[in-house]
Amino acid sequence: MKTFTFKMIITLSLLAFAITLAIVIGQRMSSEAMAVLMGVVAGVAASIPTSLIVVWIAAKFMLKPNEPAPVEPPRVVVMQQPAPAPQSAPAYGYPTPQPGYGWGGGPAYPAVAAPPMPRRFTVIGGAGNLEESSLQSLEVE
Repeated sequence: MKTFTFKMIITLSLLAFAITLAIVIGQRMSSEAMAVLMGVVAGVAASIPTSLIVVWIAAKFMLKPNEPAPVEPPRVVVMQQPAPAPQSAPAYGYPTPQPGYGWGGGPAYPAVAAPPMPRRFTVIGGAGNLEESSLQSLEVE
């Protein structure tokens, strides 16, 4: 017969303690708390296979060695500088504005758009359509 080693005695003692603790706690828990605990255990048990699959796939792709890209000679791009814009005479002592800028030096903004058309509202179960201008604002007093 085998002799019990110190490691085996400690393991059996911890196992007996865990089983006794589970029985005592299980007897004192309400049925709702037991249902929650069983749901947590079932959820963890259901997530283990998925986690193992994710780890397996990640390890499979990590083990592939990265092949170095072939070395290409550097590309040489020759571009011709555009011709400078012709200088025109200043208009009434002011220089000609750059393209995209107005006479005042700031950006040239487009003309102001027309105000939006009044919106039309349909009240379900109401008499008909209403326009925004005919609505009265609600004021809380």
